[in-house]
Amino acid sequence: MSAPYQAMPYRPFAELLDLSGKTAVVTGGSSGIGFAISRRLAEAGANVLIGSLAPERSGELMEAGYAVAFEVTDVSRPGDIQRLADIAVERFGCLDIWINNAGVYPLKAIDDVDADFWDGLHAINTRAVFLGAQAAQRQMRRQKGAGAIVNLSSICGHRPMANHCTYDASKGAVLAMTRSLAKDLSASNIRVNSISPGLTATPGNLEPELLEQHRQNNVLGNIGLGRAAEPWEIADAVLFLVSPLSSYVTGIDLLVDGGWLLHGS
Repeated sequence: MSAPYQAMPYRPFAELLDLSGKTAVVTGGSSGIGFAISRRLAEAGANVLIGSLAPERSGELMEAGYAVAFEVTDVSRPGDIQRLADIAVERFGCLDIWINNAGVYPLKAIDDVDADFWDGLHAINTRAVFLGAQAAQRQMRRQKGAGAIVNLSSICGHRPMANHCTYDASKGAVLAMTRSLAKDLSASNIRVNSISPGLTATPGNLEPELLEQHRQNNVLGNIGLGRAAEPWEIADAVLFLVSPLSSYVTGIDLLVDGGWLLHGS
């Protein structure tokens, strides 16, 4: 006999973006989109542990009085990922949110890609996403409470671009992985979703070489809204996916691309 229906409690509006008492880990969270995510989660009241190779802008959040800590982390090293999860619990007492944001964006033509290049990119963009989710869900299950994992994919996981084969493959893998993890973890009340940003005004994307590629590919002309995203606009989408606003959302990819996929050729 099935259990009787139990209604979920109604949440007042003021609680929908309140992450007080929650602990979030953000890989690659000290610059670019990752920093914007770290700041937004801290502003929502979460304790935030940033795991990156260098502190970069993370000190700004500490100086502003947010509950933010930094740990040197190389996500290509499996031990660093597990250590990050352990430190989050040791420092803040729990682990509720994990953001797999760290990634690399080197581009090479097909004939220039060798095994070392392929393996190095996928160690960060693909394997580290799985290992991060794996470490997070172990702790979330031990806590026997709800959890949220968000993986950063890319519009490149949806549409091909020139000289992007290795990168596109890694981001496509993140999309498939997100759906599979969501299916496996839903019974434990752990939601897993992904975000696919389009062109975003990060320091890396503003480098002359990439700007020239965007110009040659008419990227802005293919974006419906006619501009690049600001990093905080991606962070707002992440906040939605880890907050009570999305309590019934799992296994999706949220495309935040200004209409690029819709309008682009």
